[in-house]
Amino acid sequence: MGAGLPAIARVLAPPISKLTAAAQSPYNRAFFPKGTPLVADKRYSCIGLYNPKSPENVGSVMRAAGCYGVASVFYTGKRYERAADFVTDTKRVHYDIPLIGIDDLKKILPLNCVPVAVELVEGARPLPEYTHPDRALYIFGPEDGSLDKEIRDWCEDVVYIPTTGCMNLAATVNVVLYDRMAKGLNTRSGPKFR
Repeated sequence: MGAGLPAIARVLAPPISKLTAAAQSPYNRAFFPKGTPLVADKRYSCIGLYNPKSPENVGSVMRAAGCYGVASVFYTGKRYERAADFVTDTKRVHYDIPLIGIDDLKKILPLNCVPVAVELVEGARPLPEYTHPDRALYIFGPEDGSLDKEIRDWCEDVVYIPTTGCMNLAATVNVVLYDRMAKGLNTRSGPKFR
């Protein structure tokens, strides 16, 4: 077996060809501590920001991402890049959670993630009645605009927060992530996932 593997893996792990198809995953190998959950059994969420208006918005979203354990944050547009020198991520969350500028949110859908648009539009489902996917990419529009219809149509779900007025971007992100956390194991697969 590979000389670069820890000694325990060389001794305990049978040749990969002798394993069942499910056990051939590198996450089932002997060099992981006993009880390490499979990556496929993890719930996670990511955030997509469609042309965010200001660095303050992005800094506040990064803070929320850190508070609620978001895996990564993506953004489109040039407005944030032009103002990124104004450091507004006061908790320095960008050291722990990737903040990635891209040209199209549809190009970065993580494996098995469900794209969810958060937008106040006709036909959207109210957040209190929504059951979150186990793995979600929540996509938010800018404060001074809306998500393009093309993005909304691409998303599997469109949800809105029922309020009597509009909320700013950071507040909306916080409410959606809190709702996800508060509902706990009440995701589409239930307690099967961690």
